[in-house]
Amino acid sequence: MQKVKQFIAVIGGMNRQLGKISSFVLILIMLFLCYEVVMRYFFNSPTIWVHELSGFSFAFYLALTGPWLLQRKEHVSVDIVYSKFPARFRLTADIISYLVCLAFFVVLFWVGGKDMLHAFKINQHSYTVWGPPLGPVKLFVPVAAALFILQALAGICEVLVKFREDSVK
Repeated sequence: MQKVKQFIAVIGGMNRQLGKISSFVLILIMLFLCYEVVMRYFFNSPTIWVHELSGFSFAFYLALTGPWLLQRKEHVSVDIVYSKFPARFRLTADIISYLVCLAFFVVLFWVGGKDMLHAFKINQHSYTVWGPPLGPVKLFVPVAAALFILQALAGICEVLVKFREDSVK
């Protein structure tokens, strides 16, 4: 049981730190867009890279903050209905939710990983004027999926620990 609790703590701590670190990416996006505005309107010299880099940065942000939100249980839920049920029913609903989440992110990891490998294999580039390589950006998909998978597994373990502790009482 101690190993399970340690696994929950390590995965939760990792996703918490990655989420907090990635939240600083929003500041970078803001700086990129401010730079674009200044260059476009004050120097009449718009950039060809800011909007695309901002999109890629936002993908990075979402990839690392999503598992943190799952760990904190801050995704959209219907607490009005959920809170009315007994604790054991809520724990069962949590396990079912985590299993659905797990299935979705395993598929996303598989498909996203294949797409990322293909992008690196053919040296795929964006079709914009700037034309950056897309392999590094597509790497966010399997990485984010892996982090979600680990967090979903930690969530399942956490619910099972609560089930066990409730049955001991």
